[in-house]
Order: sequence, then structure tokens, then C-alpha cells
Amino acid sequence: MSWEQVILDTVQPGTDLSGRIDALLLHQRENWRLFREGEAALSGMQTRVISEGRAQVVVQANPGRRKSAHAQVDPESISRRPCFLCADNIPSDERGIAFGDLVILPNPYPVLRRHFTIPSREHNPQRLEGRVPAMFELARALGPGMLVFYNGPRCGASAPDHFHFQACSTAGVPLLAHLPPLERKVAYTTFGRGLLVYSDRDAESAVEHVRHVLYKLPADDGEPLINVLAVFQDDRYLTILWPRSKHRPDCYFKEGDERIAISPASMEMAGILVVAEPDHFDRVDRETVVSIYKEVSLEAKEFKKLAEAVT
Repeated sequence: MSWEQVILDTVQPGTDLSGRIDALLLHQRENWRLFREGEAALSGMQTRVISEGRAQVVVQANPGRRKSAHAQVDPESISRRPCFLCADNIPSDERGIAFGDLVILPNPYPVLRRHFTIPSREHNPQRLEGRVPAMFELARALGPGMLVFYNGPRCGASAPDHFHFQACSTAGVPLLAHLPPLERKVAYTTFGRGLLVYSDRDAESAVEHVRHVLYKLPADDGEPLINVLAVFQDDRYLTILWPRSKHRPDCYFKEGDERIAISPASMEMAGILVVAEPDHFDRVDRETVVSIYKEVSLEAKEFKKLAEAVT
């Protein structure tokens, strides 16, 4: 299948996408059984809310995310499998909207409502450099009820060989409901994870903040370890960045009753902690949440040093 067969609609950056994506979702519910079933499964998922002061984390048992959570992202494994974000390999019933050189595709295994994968039409590696402006263009076009996020190639991206963003509804994202008041920028820690938050009137300033953070982080093997989220609300660009220290926590690799299949990416860092194996759900308590976040986040002293340099 070619991208011409996949694309139902084409819009240019700067166009309001809200009505277009609603029409796309309606089409996919009517014509793609896998998407319809995946969306319906969200209603029956087991969840638990864990609180720390005003902050909350929602633990979600989501077996539909097994493929993503267990993705083998080492070069050898990638070389042995077809790229599932290339047009030749996506499901035959999947359709999308072209947005510049990107294609907005409904995700049949959603974490939240209105979950999209947004790959490049070209097969290029997952790398944010040169793509930061497009992230904010997408956030503005999708509107205040949607967020755009980026998972680094060693921070939750299940296709590190093919560039892509993702997007989903802002509703139900715990972190967005509990951000501290900010005028422009702030750095803080909650549940053991350090995050940088920026609020900018113009896209150019938002882009520069992301670039500055990337420049300050070590990148021994390609891109720095990072997750990024962007929202356009109240005529401002809200950007949240999580500098990382590792891809997966130790509990992911343990065996038996000690194993917990959590592979943190942007949504996990934003407070939707997806447990890919429902049998592991009851093993996740507040202590486990804090331990996982601390382990995959930038070490406290390093985060403080970074925060002093970029906020």
C-alpha cells in the first residue's frame, strides 16, 4: 500500500485540524474493526489512582500496549523486522491525514481517547533535531483539547528507526491537571521524576527552549535521552520535558513475581503508568511508582544542575 492510498485528506501546517481528525476517527470506527475494538477496550480497563499531595498517577492495565511495551529496539532486532510505520506495512484499513510531510494515523491500541501516531512519510530515524518547529505547529493545529508528544529513540519509542510524533486528548492526563502556577518556566520534582515546564506566547521561544535543553544534555550515542510534550492552550505554548537516564527500569527485566512490565515513555512520565501485563497490575503501589520514576529520570543532582542552566 502507498501513502496515496492511506491518505484521506491533506492539510497544510497552520490549518485547524480539530474537525478533520473527528471526521477521520468517525471513518475509522465505521471501517476498521481493530481500531473500533481498541477504542472500546479503554472503557473496560482496570485503573488505580495513586496520590502525592495534589499530584496523581493513574496506573492502567492495558494489554493492548504489549507490542509497544515489549518492542525490541536494539539495531539487530530492528534490522530483522519490517518497519510498521512505513506505508507498505501499516494495516490495510488504516487511513490518515497528511500534514506537511507527516501523516496523522489513528492508533488502534490507545492509551487515551483520540490517540494518534504521526509518522514521517520518509523512513528516517527517530530524532528531534530539525523537527521541533513541527511539534508546535501540530500542537496549535490540533487545538487546546489535544497534546503532542515525542519519545526519544531510547525513551519509549517502539520504532526508533522511523521518525514519528504521537498525539492524544489532554483529558485524563494527570500531570496537566496538577501543574504548579507558572509565568514562563519552572523545574520541579514529583513522584521522583524531574521535569522542566515552559510557557511561551510564541512558537519561536518554545522551540528555542527545547533546543537549549537538548544542547545541555549529554548525547554520547546520538540524541539525548528525553521525552517531550507540547500543548497549545489559552494562546500559549505549554512545553514539558523529562530528561532521562535510562530506557526501562530494572523491574521490567526481572522474572516471576518481581517483574513489572512498565516501559516508560511520555504518557507514563505524564502520569498514565501503563502496565502491559494485567497480572502485574497489583504489584504497582506508590513505592513502586516512585522507584520506577527515580530510576529512569535524570539523577537528582544532575537534574538540579540542568535546571539551573535552563530555567
